[in-house]
Amino acid sequence: MKAARIYEEKDVRLEDVDIAEPRKNQVQIKVKYCGICGSDLHAYLEGWGLPTVAHPLTGKVVPMTLGHEFAGEVVKVGANVDDLKVGDAVAVEPLIACGKCENCRKGFYNFCNNAVAKDGAGNFLGFSDDGGFAEYANIDAFFAHKMPEGMPYELGALAEPTAVVFEAIKKSGLRAGEDVIVEGAGPIGLLTAILAKLAGANRVFVIDVSQDRLNKAKELGLKRILNPTKVDVLKEVRKECPNGVDVSFEAAGVQATFENALKLTKRTGTLQIVALFGKPLKVDMTNDVIMQGIDIITTLCYNNSYPEVLGMLNNHRELFGKLVTKKIPLSQVVEQGIKTLATEKNQVKILVSPEG
Repeated sequence: MKAARIYEEKDVRLEDVDIAEPRKNQVQIKVKYCGICGSDLHAYLEGWGLPTVAHPLTGKVVPMTLGHEFAGEVVKVGANVDDLKVGDAVAVEPLIACGKCENCRKGFYNFCNNAVAKDGAGNFLGFSDDGGFAEYANIDAFFAHKMPEGMPYELGALAEPTAVVFEAIKKSGLRAGEDVIVEGAGPIGLLTAILAKLAGANRVFVIDVSQDRLNKAKELGLKRILNPTKVDVLKEVRKECPNGVDVSFEAAGVQATFENALKLTKRTGTLQIVALFGKPLKVDMTNDVIMQGIDIITTLCYNNSYPEVLGMLNNHRELFGKLVTKKIPLSQVVEQGIKTLATEKNQVKILVSPEG
């Protein structure tokens, strides 16, 4: 089969590889669509998250088949799998976990104690085991979630980033009627704003320096879009929310947006971190956090949320479908996919089709 394999930074090769028969607890799927994520960009541009020594659970090292936002059709079923059958449409939850450690047994398998790699490699398919930029993939049945009847595979490929945001919404404690700001209007920021509205948020402000991304936010029905290069964001938000917003979502991952989110959060409010940060943060914990009574909360991935996420995607097909801005064949994953996403701000979610 064809697969896009990464060897190191800026070295992805389209290769013919064999795929093993699925193990007893696995299903084999024919990949329909796989989305390109920001972490895929970091893997390609910087070699971020790739296993250079054997991963503790998979034993794998590079080269690795990239891709972790994918959905497909079950074509083979392992001997011990009884809840899925050939022909089922599934969305893949791409986590790697032992299922036996303390955190896994508590349901926090996204924090599996045995999946922590010495070199920092991620506990994800597409990083420490083969992922979805391929014609076929073997998936643990526990992590293959049956999609609602008739749901497009394109939306199934959106389940993973939507699950990231769903987890953040849950942990933030957002309640209906509260006011929200979202720092960053990339794919995760836009999904955050959408889910905040679906959760009943009153005012949702979306902040970004890219007018292309803000235009996409407007297309998605988000009315309060703010560009800090054009307006005084603090002043504009305070016009409607004199004390600040109840919950701020940091989906940009840089020092300036973090500081801005703190300023826009009301005393006793919540700052929910959604993004990963490329550099260490500097924060005045005493004056800017403790004295303001602000709770700073973080998330990592998701757990036990795919059924709810698939339900939301299915119930709002047209809305979420607008996030898909481009579809490309597997052969163009680097040139028309990764490189395009890294440079063109008008792109939100690019989907790769092995069938194209």
